[in-house]
Amino acid sequence: MNVIFWNSLNGGQDLLSRYVGPYKINHWIKKHGYTGQVIEFLQYLTEEEIYLATKKFITAETLVVGVSTTFLTYNTEGKGKLTFQWKDGSYNAFPENILKAAIRIKSEYPQIKFVLGGYASDHVYGGTTFDAVIMSYTDASEDIFLEYIDHLKKGTEPPLSRMITKYSHIQPGIPVKSRIYYYEARNKIYNIEHDDFRFSKQDAVLFGETLPLDISRGCIFACRFCNYPHLGKGKLDYTRGMEYVKEELMSNYELFGVTRYMILDDTFNDTVPKMEAFLEMTKTLPFEIEYSAYLRADLIDRFPDMAYMLKESGLWGAFHGLESLHPYASNLVGKAWSGKRAKDFIPKLYHDLWEGKIPQLLSFICGLPKETPEDIMNTLKWHKENNLHSLSYAPLGLNNPKKSNRYSINSEFEKNADKYGFTFNDDTWHTNGWVNETWTSESSREFLVPIYRYLNEHNLRKASPWIVGNMQLLGYDKEYLFNTPMQNLDNSDYRTRLNNKYREYYNLLMSL
Repeated sequence: MNVIFWNSLNGGQDLLSRYVGPYKINHWIKKHGYTGQVIEFLQYLTEEEIYLATKKFITAETLVVGVSTTFLTYNTEGKGKLTFQWKDGSYNAFPENILKAAIRIKSEYPQIKFVLGGYASDHVYGGTTFDAVIMSYTDASEDIFLEYIDHLKKGTEPPLSRMITKYSHIQPGIPVKSRIYYYEARNKIYNIEHDDFRFSKQDAVLFGETLPLDISRGCIFACRFCNYPHLGKGKLDYTRGMEYVKEELMSNYELFGVTRYMILDDTFNDTVPKMEAFLEMTKTLPFEIEYSAYLRADLIDRFPDMAYMLKESGLWGAFHGLESLHPYASNLVGKAWSGKRAKDFIPKLYHDLWEGKIPQLLSFICGLPKETPEDIMNTLKWHKENNLHSLSYAPLGLNNPKKSNRYSINSEFEKNADKYGFTFNDDTWHTNGWVNETWTSESSREFLVPIYRYLNEHNLRKASPWIVGNMQLLGYDKEYLFNTPMQNLDNSDYRTRLNNKYREYYNLLMSL
């Protein structure tokens, strides 16, 4: 193989779920004459298993081991030379099994380039084993990676690059290796509108898996806390033709019996024409699909036919980023609708329009200015009183753009903090309010404890729509998952099922 990709979810996630990025790039390089192999679920494999699986596909033609970082790294403590420390005192490292396998392969095959890619690749260190970073927030990584391996194989011009010579977040005394950061292709030919991606038998997909589905990239909105790429894109920009989506669905069904998907679009229901085209496409399939997706509830409220189109096309799990029900806070983040209409519309959508058959995960932020702890507890009570499905809170994440290079794109809140009521103090932040209105980076994290205590005590923490399909693969009944509080799940039984399933994957991979 010319390229071997390592793929993994975060070390703290106990899910058999695939991140699609390496598969998309592998498909693209194959269209241009190269060979590649993705090795999946590294979080469940031992160092020895990763080593053996990688060696299986290494040949004299192997150029690169590409490591996807988007969901790879995790916070840990005390891993010695296998870790590094942020200036705020926390530790960050690759999972030990993965980093040790990388060191082992690199020492045995020093000619192979180890390359970091994915959302975290330009701010993750991960030791001195890695040679380069390939990442772009504005262009397709498909083009950059293809140009990079053309450079290695054919001696052509490499992608545009700069050197990363230091990591400002690393404590003194930790060894740092300068590395090349490739950020833009010279020749841009990838176009998602004509993306004919599909999984192959070489990907060792398990029968009946829930697979990721990439239909469009970017978001037509620009929420002020968000640091994702392609914010504020034009409607229907960066969207695949539905004929290509249909071909992918057909192939997955015929090869692997797959009918369940996680749609990855930042906002799946961003336009009515897109929803109409998707529904019409699903009607032409000789089977029914089920899918979960990120959905803007305000657009469903604004365009009533959307609720019907989503339901009829196979929606079985909705993720709504409401962020806050507080009028000021919701307006501040750029979602004023949530503070005006969500309390009335969300119960109507769940119970009436979707007849209680499409679970919703309502996502909120803890730490927004002028929203007090009491306001948040009232949101939890509203959720309980309306008998809604599931709710989650996360602390507001802000990075001081003058002190941190953890992320290459800064959110509007980070770029213009004073304007929105935030003050940075080195690597921490606080809101500018009176004592009872002030949040800090620390208190926004600490308040998650009473939030989740309330959810558990009132049996409100149901299975997220994102994980139901993955748990169905393990043999769980969907209705059981929709109605059982997560704290009542038999963890021992779950771990046994999960271990058996990833063992099935590894055996399938090694038999290729």
